[in-house]
Amino acid sequence: MAVTLEALDYSRPVQPLFAQAARTGIIHSVFPKALNIAVGDTLFVLLSSEVSRMPNSVRLPAFVMERLYAKLHPGMEVSTGNGRLSIPALDLSIHLPRTAGWEPVPVIARHTWHNSTVARHARMLAQHLAHRSQQDGLAPLVKPLLLRQAAAETPLAKIALPLLRLLVRASQQRDSVGVEKAARGLAGLGPGLTPSGDDTLGGFIGIMALLSSQLGLDRTQLATIIANAARPHTTLLSATLLTHAARGELAEHVGELLISLAAPVETSEVVVQAAERVLAYGACSGGDTLLGLLLGLQASRIDYPIDYTGENYGYTGATQAEYVL
Repeated sequence: MAVTLEALDYSRPVQPLFAQAARTGIIHSVFPKALNIAVGDTLFVLLSSEVSRMPNSVRLPAFVMERLYAKLHPGMEVSTGNGRLSIPALDLSIHLPRTAGWEPVPVIARHTWHNSTVARHARMLAQHLAHRSQQDGLAPLVKPLLLRQAAAETPLAKIALPLLRLLVRASQQRDSVGVEKAARGLAGLGPGLTPSGDDTLGGFIGIMALLSSQLGLDRTQLATIIANAARPHTTLLSATLLTHAARGELAEHVGELLISLAAPVETSEVVVQAAERVLAYGACSGGDTLLGLLLGLQASRIDYPIDYTGENYGYTGATQAEYVL
């Protein structure tokens, strides 16, 4: 017997996929709390109500997601359009609620932005990330990039460090050639459906798209340049999320952290709590995203100590190799 379900909520950018004429798609990947569905050159995700919203998500009750995880596998055919998602293998149809979709673009203009306040929060977050980050991914590079500290030398770090320096420097200088070169090099760098390089680019793009103009150095156009340069070199999921980020459409937990940067300095615990929600996302995606946000702030000329120029970055008397990856 056919079963019809109504989603709990959905992100506004998903609505056109359901409103269009029906198109065939496939189940791209399956996880206990997330089911990725590819339709043409884009992707949206069914999420458990237990996790925060994504810019391309439709959320379902947790028990429904548990059943879908048990019964579905990648490659299964689905149909999206005419107001519903149909999964023939389960004789299941999912439609969106009549309520308006969740808006993934944080309302930046509703808040007052002071560069000095954002800089104070950024310093604190860089130190917090250095203390909290695991050795996987790019998050440990917050130490040589922002804190004048040594970091472990890994193959991933050796490739990424000069590209991250180039990304920030080229963004500050409006050097689109340099920005594209850095984005191509970082795209797809690392394992997983959203490799570390892409998560870092996503955080960086979010700042370019939403905050750079508020902080006095408008780099909104660079967000699209980075997303377009990265797209051919990475996974479909990463490419989709980077495209959303270039439009200012962010995951709920990332948007909350970005908004918290406008909070008064004396309420810094609000920023830390928001950062913890980001860091809890994925094995290393949260830390990589936070690194990208911090580098995006630096590219927007938020003023705290950093150096992208020299061979001797962070050199304080120990051998240079200890401080430069």
